[in-house]
Amino acid sequence: MSSSDIFAPNNPPFKSLVAAKDGSNFTYTSLHERVPHILTDVINDFYAAVQNCTSEGSEAATAAEGKQLTSELSKLKHEMVTNKQLVPLEDDGTGDIAVWNNWLETYFSGITWYNAPFIVWEPYMYRRIATIFQRSQHWCSYDFFANKKESTFKASMVAVAKLCGRVDALTKETVNDLENRTKLHLAFVEMLQASLWGNQTDLSMFPDLSNEALEEMQARISSGENNSKIAANDTDKIWKIVSQLKDGRIDIVLDNAGFELLQDVLLAHWLVAVGVANKVVFHPKRIPWYVSDVTNDDFHWLVNVIRDPSLVGATGLSASDEAALKSLGTKWTALLADGTWELKDELFWTGPYGYRYLPTEGKDAWEELVKADVVIFKGDLNYRKLVYDLEWPVSTPFVDALGPIASDPCAPAIVALRTSKCDTIVGIEPTRAEELFALRKDWMYSGQYGVIQLSPGRWNDKI
Repeated sequence: MSSSDIFAPNNPPFKSLVAAKDGSNFTYTSLHERVPHILTDVINDFYAAVQNCTSEGSEAATAAEGKQLTSELSKLKHEMVTNKQLVPLEDDGTGDIAVWNNWLETYFSGITWYNAPFIVWEPYMYRRIATIFQRSQHWCSYDFFANKKESTFKASMVAVAKLCGRVDALTKETVNDLENRTKLHLAFVEMLQASLWGNQTDLSMFPDLSNEALEEMQARISSGENNSKIAANDTDKIWKIVSQLKDGRIDIVLDNAGFELLQDVLLAHWLVAVGVANKVVFHPKRIPWYVSDVTNDDFHWLVNVIRDPSLVGATGLSASDEAALKSLGTKWTALLADGTWELKDELFWTGPYGYRYLPTEGKDAWEELVKADVVIFKGDLNYRKLVYDLEWPVSTPFVDALGPIASDPCAPAIVALRTSKCDTIVGIEPTRAEELFALRKDWMYSGQYGVIQLSPGRWNDKI
């Protein structure tokens, strides 16, 4: 198929990822074990929050409503594990429910959980969880994943300080020698790979990340040890585009909060400092999503904590660590204030459509993206929505799998930074795929291997 081909969501060119009836694939494991466990954690954590409400005064109504919401969450889990139909979503006033329900009715009417494609039932579940809270009176602003996102970051403040110190030094070294293109190139490679491997800190896949694990991950990035685990690497082609930019615009479609977001923010910090970009637009989610996805509040929380680590009671930091963090946090606050950095949380990112439909179903988001020179899509779900979650032949060119957003004459360069946590992938050389399958059969969904892939878009003739 060519990059301009369009297909209906329920009639793709290759088989969708669906739970295998014999329980043999990752999709089945996710639906049968991993995701119900996530939902159970949401229920248990929320139950504890409800129990903290008193039975007197205004909190009595909050507690009573909380019990009702707990019941609705339990109902959702029951529907999932007993393979009921995906029912229409109730309007929560966010503005996208009509789109969701029309999509369900048009393409997947009457479908059950175990017969639905992975890329259908999983986003549906998270959107339905959000509707349960958004429709409430007392819990509508409650982020049911906030504690998980924040606690992991709080526990890793020593690693955070080391990382920030490393990038701050690298940035200053690069800025002081901008004529040294080799040094600039090597710094970019390190920053891009740090953003890639930061995607391993996905709480929906790895809920027990420790400070030690984060430090080890950063050491592997700095040493180049992880290079052998990049299954497809277009870094040099990306550099050919980035190296031509001066005061350009880079957009980053975000994935996980916490340590991964920090890596993305540090990449943006470097891009602005060295003059590649004078505008970076971050695209977070408007609602809590996929356990650890970035919301506007998560972004501002991180910047505030870097500016003032005492907000999380950080321990083990030296006075120089705290001063360095405060300096970075202050710079980032200023970049947000003067518009150099901007947040745009379009509803499309938590909608039902794959990204090949951006020009038609996500016009507001697409109109923003085409203003950018380069758009970086972070993480596993963004990748799955970019290429659509199918049993692609792994050698399918990345550009072909993207569809119309690659062939649109206005298309920016699209970069995918993804550690693979699902068994759909494209753009892998056949011999490389054979090598990886020989090393470990689960390489596509282990979270241990990554890709850095490029669709050059309107830059195609300049690289």
